[in-house]
Amino acid sequence: MDNNTAENLPRPIVTTADEVRATIENCEDEPIRIPGSIQRHGFFLLLDESNESVVAASENAEEFLQVPLKLILGARLETVLEREVLAVIRALNPTTDTAGQISYLGSFPLRIELCSVVTYLEGGQRVIEFERLDRLVSSELMNAVVTNFVGKLGNLKSEMALCRAITSQIKDLTGFNRVLLYQFDEEGHGIVLTEENDGVLPSYLDLRFPASDIPKQARELYISNTIRIIPNASYVPSPLRGIAGQEMRSFNLSSSILRSVSPIHLEYMRNMGTMSSMSISILFEGRLWGLISCHHAEPRSVSYVIRSACDLLTKMVSTQLLAFRSAHQLESAMHFHAVQRSLLTQMAAENNHIAALVSHIGELSQVTNAQGTALIIEGECLLAGLTPAEADVRRLTRWMDAHADLDIFQTNNLTAEFDWAEGIRSIASGWLVVRISDVRQSYLMWFRPEVVSTVKWAGQPVKVRDQHRGLHPRDSFQSWQGLVHGKSVPWTEMEVESAQDFRTAVITISLKRAEEAIELSEARFKELTQSLPNLVWVAKDDGKLGYVNDKWRQEELSDEGLWFAQKRLSLEDRETCRQRWEKAVRDGAFFETELRLQGELDTSGHWYLVRAVPFLKADKSRAGWVGTFTDLTERREREIAIKITEKLALTGRMTSVIAHEINNPLEAVTNIHYLLAQELRDNATARKYIAMAEYEIEKISGITKQTLRWSKENAQNPEYCSTAALFDDVLRLFKGKIANRNISVSMSGREAEFFGVAGQIRQVLTNLISNAIDAVSVGGSIWLSATEHTTGTEIAVRDNGQGMNEETRRQLFQPFYSTKGDLGNGLGLYISQEIVERHGGKINVETAEGHGTQMKLFFPAAPDLKITL
Repeated sequence: MDNNTAENLPRPIVTTADEVRATIENCEDEPIRIPGSIQRHGFFLLLDESNESVVAASENAEEFLQVPLKLILGARLETVLEREVLAVIRALNPTTDTAGQISYLGSFPLRIELCSVVTYLEGGQRVIEFERLDRLVSSELMNAVVTNFVGKLGNLKSEMALCRAITSQIKDLTGFNRVLLYQFDEEGHGIVLTEENDGVLPSYLDLRFPASDIPKQARELYISNTIRIIPNASYVPSPLRGIAGQEMRSFNLSSSILRSVSPIHLEYMRNMGTMSSMSISILFEGRLWGLISCHHAEPRSVSYVIRSACDLLTKMVSTQLLAFRSAHQLESAMHFHAVQRSLLTQMAAENNHIAALVSHIGELSQVTNAQGTALIIEGECLLAGLTPAEADVRRLTRWMDAHADLDIFQTNNLTAEFDWAEGIRSIASGWLVVRISDVRQSYLMWFRPEVVSTVKWAGQPVKVRDQHRGLHPRDSFQSWQGLVHGKSVPWTEMEVESAQDFRTAVITISLKRAEEAIELSEARFKELTQSLPNLVWVAKDDGKLGYVNDKWRQEELSDEGLWFAQKRLSLEDRETCRQRWEKAVRDGAFFETELRLQGELDTSGHWYLVRAVPFLKADKSRAGWVGTFTDLTERREREIAIKITEKLALTGRMTSVIAHEINNPLEAVTNIHYLLAQELRDNATARKYIAMAEYEIEKISGITKQTLRWSKENAQNPEYCSTAALFDDVLRLFKGKIANRNISVSMSGREAEFFGVAGQIRQVLTNLISNAIDAVSVGGSIWLSATEHTTGTEIAVRDNGQGMNEETRRQLFQPFYSTKGDLGNGLGLYISQEIVERHGGKINVETAEGHGTQMKLFFPAAPDLKITL
């Protein structure tokens, strides 16, 4: 078998879900990472180690390339792909790729199709995947979508609002009939939290799904490959075929965007009434927090660019979820602290604190967020809320009496502990108990009902009539019911800790009375605030600080005076905070703002999200405020970096197109000048002017070619060049402007030489001299100098303009930063610095306000240096 012959193997196609079930024990055993085939909306190519030849391809490649598969396998890459695609692949740098990392190469016309192209490495070999594209998506649209969504994030106040926002945004971007967001609990069961639906497909809002619907290996794939699309649930898989020696039946397609999916999953889709779907993973601290699942009644495709935008927005949501979770933990801690403080204060106000506890039994459920409470004191049993009958509570009490070593016990599956509890599971599947007295055998119990009985339905799941139709969402709900019967919502660590703290406080009151118990509660609160990564503070209504944690002091903030009058706050931020604080105090409302803490040297400082909530005394009057500072600097910098990257990518593409389009008319003008010179060969004056015009056209052509080289990153060899010619060429460009503004130009070191690409260095010097001309006043001066050293050549441009302040100096080489308003694009010095660094050189700035600016370029003497444009 030669290299141009496909493997003589059975085609790895499984036609039905029943055939899959017949070959595997359960869904956990299905080889979803190595299906041996792909979906048909694109095709697959695998290259050899040298990236020169095709060693494997999907069978449908011949449909896209209009070449028989046997001629594709083993063929040279240049004989298979279009020139534009080939050029992009050749430009890839394999040393920067990591296994499984997907790189988007762009969208290209391919035979009669328009395709988006991605690539990644698998097992040391390069995979190229082509996906049919029905239309192009403008980068401006994607930029606007991301920018608008980032702006919206800061206004969202809860996890649910965040989930609704991303669900709506994904619906708008993709156009699917139904977009669901569902979250997984600790056991892997899922619940639909939000839904956007145009009415074509039924609503699944509030539906529950058992963990078994998504096998473990599928969950792992959702973590490693966060986005998956199935444009047509009725597709026929296209097998992968390889040349002799290239095994494809076990080829890992975990990173593939075209990977064929399980027939069982396709059956599930069809049972849902959906012919296309897309899923986006929501990751939280490295685990699968949830999924965004998109469905359509008809086949539907979504371009890779839009899917990537959806993935990026979802990752932003994951980051915001982490921030909400941290804030929620702090709010929960403050809530439990406030509840305990209120109860303990009321107990302390009574001579008989036990009687006070009894009188407030209705409030005890708030200690653990329970639905019912039982207080057993010296044989008396008091019930409040949703609880079992007194006889059942006393049975639980006798069990605790028999286990004297237990001070606390909790379960969310009471029937697993006691068979007789089956009859009370609808009201008491969750049980949390603390012992509050060893002498009197007294207990405080909390109860929670069964989860199934607390589900709220948009519509009750219909009864299944056809028992042979396979996996279906309504069937999944029934399976979930079977798994969760007898279980309540689990007790959280903070709820259990709250119960323990309350037990400790009650016991302490019995020994030391209410004042000491309050001091202990406050100590616990301070310990919690010290362990948090946030800056935590407590203040009165007037804003005067009463307590701060160590993180606050580490930021060199004062722990006295008004919290919003810190020296590290700008005057503007102080005034804004004061006004908002006074309004929050008047309204008794939640306080929130963003501000910046500035350092003595770092004027940019760090951005913080400031939040504060009031806490109450026993009589419900406000005792003060607890506030936090949460660092937002990293998130802001990430948002800015994303915007700059998008701008640079767009600028590079526009520069390349503009330079390319200029070259064509330049060639036409050059030809016209040649013909004109032939017609006026006897007119010396005309020929002189024609020669001058041709010289200027050659300069323009050189600039456009230079721009194309910079954008396409080709290689060019440098050479020794004269600074005299460099100075003369650049000054000739500004001759008119220099004369009009009466600027004097002095030169020294014209005999010097430098080593580099003359066109590039001319571009740098042009930029520096242009900036110098703009900087000086009418009648000002500019000095050009060149000095040769043993290690290289230094070229300097100095002016006697106004100079720059430190803020401008710090951002001088940042892309898109300009002091010229609409007259500058902020890319000149950024590109100049890149050119100098590609020459192995350095660019330094010496400036002071009122004393002018000097820009120094240094180029090393290195004859073997190769400069990449």
